[in-house]
Amino acid sequence: MIVRINQLDLPRAEEEGGWAEQGMLGPIRYTWPQDTHIYELLILDRDEAKRPVDEGFRQQQLRQLIPEAVSCLREPGEEIVIRLDGPLTEGELLAAMRHLTDAQGRGRYAFSPLRKLEPDPEEEIGSVRLQMSPAMLVALCADPALGLHRSVRLRAFAVPEVLVNPLLDVDTTDDERWGEILSQCGFLLSTTFGLRSLQVRSRRLEPSTMKSRLIKQLMRAAS
Repeated sequence: MIVRINQLDLPRAEEEGGWAEQGMLGPIRYTWPQDTHIYELLILDRDEAKRPVDEGFRQQQLRQLIPEAVSCLREPGEEIVIRLDGPLTEGELLAAMRHLTDAQGRGRYAFSPLRKLEPDPEEEIGSVRLQMSPAMLVALCADPALGLHRSVRLRAFAVPEVLVNPLLDVDTTDDERWGEILSQCGFLLSTTFGLRSLQVRSRRLEPSTMKSRLIKQLMRAAS
């Protein structure tokens, strides 16, 4: 596979993300500083031999790229919190319930409050937040029953330990605590709708650092 890194501005990033303009699946209400870098990670539709690469394969490769990118971009002392938003149905968000803790029961998580009071079919959008170890994140992203390639939005936050519980507790995308959390967030990685690409926002990751870290991680994984 060939991974391409592009730089985006904020309006283009929001447009190409393909998510709703508001609500759980929409953007977090936060004014990103002017010096924020926004990167797009793509799997090209042609391989090294110029052969076509189908969409399903690219989505699978992006699932594998999420934990690889998170691993190489985080700094020592940072914890990873994953936020998943999407329909609480089979093939979408429901599979996240299998990944709340590790096999020994270790882990921290929180759910959005949900209630369905009418019997007629209706799509309920929920949110699950999890603090994850690297191994847990690999298992989560590899789960085909989790609809990252359909309607589930994944956001990965690298934050100091002191912000883990506040981040788990934040339910809505317009909570007043987002300003404090994101101002201390090392990076935010998000999937796009349909898992066409990944987007990374960070103030500290300059283009040369972003590229070199990702290349080294992918070469290490390949070997």
